Amino acid sequence: MSLLIGLVLAHAGLLAEIAGYVPVLLLDEVTAHLDPLRRHALYSELARLGAQSWMTGADANAFAALSEGAQVFEVTPGQIRAQAASRVY
Repeated sequence: MSLLIGLVLAHAGLLAEIAGYVPVLLLDEVTAHLDPLRRHALYSELARLGAQSWMTGADANAFAALSEGAQVFEVTPGQIRAQAASRVY
């Protein structure tokens, strides 16, 4: 899984170089496949890219180490709520 994530991030970086903008990244359940060290590396790389990134996941704890600038939403049937602890700058 790390190889696939690396390819997606490399492609986003290449698009940024060539086109001058970073694409929006949609990463479904990406944290479920990573240990805490690799999750931290993913979050750092997303911050470095400056991409708007949407990540889904069933385990809220997997997103606990997100860097500043992240906003977390809880989605339940019929509702979307911003988490009280969201950090938006």
